[in-house]
Amino acid sequence: MSAAALLAVASASCTYKEIRPSIAQQESARADVQQFGPVSFQELAPGIWQHTAYLDVPGFGAIPTNGLVVADGETSLLVDTAWTDQQTEAIIGWARAALNKPIRAAVVTHAHKDKMGGMNALHDAGVATYALAMTNSLAAEKNLTPAQNDITLNARQWATGDAAQVLAPLKIYYPGGGHTADNITVGIAGTRIAFGGCLIKGSGAKSLGNLADADTQNYAATLSNFAVAFPDATIIAMSHSEPEGREAIDRSLKLAKDL
Repeated sequence: MSAAALLAVASASCTYKEIRPSIAQQESARADVQQFGPVSFQELAPGIWQHTAYLDVPGFGAIPTNGLVVADGETSLLVDTAWTDQQTEAIIGWARAALNKPIRAAVVTHAHKDKMGGMNALHDAGVATYALAMTNSLAAEKNLTPAQNDITLNARQWATGDAAQVLAPLKIYYPGGGHTADNITVGIAGTRIAFGGCLIKGSGAKSLGNLADADTQNYAATLSNFAVAFPDATIIAMSHSEPEGREAIDRSLKLAKDL
């Protein structure tokens, strides 16, 4: 991939003007990480793993993107792909080889490359994929492969119907527009973990990242909706920072109010 193409990919993701250290430096700062090909895995709680993959972009450094693998019975569920099909194939392989729990279904949280770049790998592996109808529409516009299934929301903006059943114990919630118009968030039933995706930034963040597709007018209200939806979550996982407590929500909310 050319430098120009890499830059275009980076600008279509969640980060913006954030210079990152090398992959080796970033990985050395993380504890209890398993490496499987180009992807690393970190257990956040029993049966709940964060997957991390990097895109090395000239001028930006190694940009990480995080998602989740959640074990459920004899199979597992995936939240977000990695940057590429090759990286996502590694996630699929790790779930099968290391967990002995093949991925049965996946949900993607919005239409950016760092969340949907590996959709073809999932489909080739027979994994059922889910996203908001808005996300699938935007994916086609951004040259991304849409999910196979649309998520239906109830009046309170929680996933309902087939998606809710197939993706359980994941609890899918649409808090409103923020990082993008279509960003959804994910809780895990029976745990205190919530995944804010690119909507949430770490407590040390200096900005909300790439706002090219953001709903800046409603960002703060959307963050408040997320906080109310997952009041008991004490581990907040996010796309481009390591998991933290609710201070990540507080920091993101402060940044959003300053927009």
